[in-house]
Amino acid sequence: MSDTHGEKLEELLRSRRFEPASPDLAERIVLKAQSIPQNQPISLTQWMKQLFAEFHLPKPAYVLACTLILGFAVGFYRPLDTIPDDADNIHVQSFLYADEEPL
Repeated sequence: MSDTHGEKLEELLRSRRFEPASPDLAERIVLKAQSIPQNQPISLTQWMKQLFAEFHLPKPAYVLACTLILGFAVGFYRPLDTIPDDADNIHVQSFLYADEEPL
């Protein structure tokens, strides 16, 4: 079945209209290429300046992303000796238990 589709495709490709290129095509390509600025090699310092210039504006998405990345980095490199002594243990919910007597 794929042979019949291939043959139909080949027949359609042969029967299509062929339009020759305009005589000034090469000249138009050259003129267009001359107007487009070409990539020039830049030094590492120029590249870093351009990179920081792009991120200089305090956009909220960049600030949030950088803050999250910094938080993950600090949390990842935090030492793992987080087991406190029982005497120094302060419970987070200790504010719920007041030492006062009810009135």
